[in-house]
Amino acid sequence: MLNNILLNIKEKKDSLPLSEKKIAELILQEPASIINMNSSLLAQKAGSSSAAVIRFCHSIGLKGFVELKLQLSADLQGINDNLYTDILPGEELGKIKKKLLVNTNHVFKETNNTLADEVVTKATKLFYNSSVIYPFGLGASNIVAEDFQQKFSRIGKKVIFIQDQHVLATSLAVSDKNALFLGISNGGEKGEVLALTKMAKSFGLKTVSLTRNTDNTLSRESDIALKTAFAQEPPLRSGATISLLTQMYAIDILFYAYVTNYYESSLENLEKSKEAINHLYQQYDF
Repeated sequence: MLNNILLNIKEKKDSLPLSEKKIAELILQEPASIINMNSSLLAQKAGSSSAAVIRFCHSIGLKGFVELKLQLSADLQGINDNLYTDILPGEELGKIKKKLLVNTNHVFKETNNTLADEVVTKATKLFYNSSVIYPFGLGASNIVAEDFQQKFSRIGKKVIFIQDQHVLATSLAVSDKNALFLGISNGGEKGEVLALTKMAKSFGLKTVSLTRNTDNTLSRESDIALKTAFAQEPPLRSGATISLLTQMYAIDILFYAYVTNYYESSLENLEKSKEAINHLYQQYDF
């Protein structure tokens, strides 16, 4: 499996101070040449300092410059194959598949780290104790909200998936206090999701959010904030594809965490769900 050091640098670059950001940009531009540099030469070429090189390594989770060079060396094949750029004009299908595989593996691994176990446990307890769950998202996150409804309704949870924001607002207003609102937004700044989250809280509902791993408004507004890996969004928005897959992966983790904690009732309801589908086919002779 590729090391993905360049993906880590891409993700953290914008949050770095200027002296370290210059170093990150040079590494992303000339990753292979960095292997043959010392820290002083890298600092000079980046217009920064040797001390900033060390601070940069620590900022991206490395012990020092030697480890940075080792990780770049380990990932040299991926660098030479140009696997860390967005999709390019006329690119071969095999290269596209490799790029998507590298990105997907990376964000799944990072999501396992950012989706904290204790937070998932708290969220599943809220789901279990809720009388009804209202998942909501826009765009790609709308697909994730529907996937949540499809999964959790089959194990006996009452999940109401409403796309019309006016209808959803009125439903939240008349729900009992054990209802729960699940706001899904990769960036965590969608105005509609924020407005509905605040509205749900004002009505006394519990709120859970699913966003990427940043300090965003939606996560701060929610009672429980679930966070996935940060996925870059280059010009062709392959990042949007990756972020969608990451959100779906997070829903799978939530689903299995719920099922393993409430196994007997979940299994019983899954069997009933399967029987209902079989009965439907028998009734209409499909």
